[in-house]
Amino acid sequence: MERASPAPRTRTPLLLPTLEEPALWAAARCGDAAARSRLIETYIPFARIMAAKLYAARIDYDIEFDDYVQYATVGLIESVDRFDPTYGNLFKTFAAHRIQGAVANGLEQLSEKRVQVATRRRLLAERRDCAAAALGGGGDLFQQLADVALSLALGFTLEDAAATLQAGADTLTHPYGALEMAQLRGRLQALVAGLPQRERLVIKSHYLNHLPFNQIADSMGITKGRVSQIHRSALEQLRKSMHAMRACDLAW
Repeated sequence: MERASPAPRTRTPLLLPTLEEPALWAAARCGDAAARSRLIETYIPFARIMAAKLYAARIDYDIEFDDYVQYATVGLIESVDRFDPTYGNLFKTFAAHRIQGAVANGLEQLSEKRVQVATRRRLLAERRDCAAAALGGGGDLFQQLADVALSLALGFTLEDAAATLQAGADTLTHPYGALEMAQLRGRLQALVAGLPQRERLVIKSHYLNHLPFNQIADSMGITKGRVSQIHRSALEQLRKSMHAMRACDLAW
């Protein structure tokens, strides 16, 4: 049974004396922080009322009322900072549009972040399941666990390298760290390019384009289980290649 959302709490609006508000606006325009704070405090209840109206008309029930209030407050503060009473407009009319825009923009960004978090969790779960499938096949269990850990670590490395590549520049400020990441990224790119076609396609689709296994399976015309096997094989080949490359570096 779906739990009912708590009713938005509203506060009794504060009323400024008719003669006091123009003086506060004039002082705020001159940089008076106390006047600005007084105006914001006065119209906070109006922002909450706007948030309550938008919350009541919502279509996404996964977002809390407090998030609406937070973004409405941001819109209110921006309105106070930008309002010019000399144009003869009512502040509430001016602020209403900005509050609605601030709430819409805030919720859009919040939804995008939630989608990104959910997608990342799903991708990580697929990788864990894929790595766990390698266990129990006989042999040294400790070595199997070590191989699984290395495969997962390699997956994180591939993801970090792909993110840096998409950014178009190194985000590291330390010159040695940036150089090390650039070298690692170059090595991984070369190793991925040397994979067989199917393995290369799965790695690029999963780590560069962030596609889950079921979507990769649909695009390749194979089963999700087969994609998992190809992914596991690709990581194993990359791990062996990187180990051989380190051995060459040490020998050199």
